[in-house]
Amino acid sequence: LKTEAELQALQSKINPHFLYNALNAITSLIHEDPDKAEDMTIKLSKLFRYSINSQHENFCSLQEEIDILNTYLAIEKVRFADRINFDIDTDNTLSHMQFPRFLLQPLVENALKHGLKDTAENGLLAVKVIKEDNQAHIFVRDNGSPFPTELIAGYGLQSTFDKLTLLYPNSHEIEMSNEPIKQIKITIPLSA
Repeated sequence: LKTEAELQALQSKINPHFLYNALNAITSLIHEDPDKAEDMTIKLSKLFRYSINSQHENFCSLQEEIDILNTYLAIEKVRFADRINFDIDTDNTLSHMQFPRFLLQPLVENALKHGLKDTAENGLLAVKVIKEDNQAHIFVRDNGSPFPTELIAGYGLQSTFDKLTLLYPNSHEIEMSNEPIKQIKITIPLSA
C-alpha cells in the first residue's frame, strides 16, 4: 500500500516548467499562426488528459507510451522548430510490453531542458527501446551539453529514478554516460 501511494503521488505531479513553456509557445503562435496554436493546444490537452486519466495505472503498453511521447514531441517541435531532430526507434516485438507509464517523457524533457536548450542547429534527441534476453534496454540520447560530473537530479530525473525503484526494486539499472555517446540507459525486466 505504501508503494502504491508513493507511485500515485509521483504520477499526480505535473511538471510546471513544461506547462509554462508550452503555454508560452501557444501564446506566441496565436496571432502568427492560429491553426498551429490550436493544434498545439489540442495536443497539450491530450497529454494532460492522458496524465490525469491514468493516475492510478502504473503500467501501459510500450505503444501507448510511445504515442504519448509523440504527442509531447509534437508540442516541443513547435518550440524548437528545425533546431532539433527527433528519432524514436523501438523493437516492434515489444509493442504490447507492459511499460512504466510516463517513464520516457520526463527523460526526454530533461534532455531538451538541460542538454539541448542552447542548441542552435543540428540537435539530435533519440529514444531507442530494444530487447535482449529477458530485459528491455531503454536509451535516451542527445548531442547537447554533457552531463555534469556532479549531477544533481531535478524533479524529472528524480521522479523517474524513484518510480523505477518502486516498480522494480533491485531489478533495474540506470547508467548515465557522456562517452562514446551521451545517454541515459535504463534496463528493466520484460515481465512486470
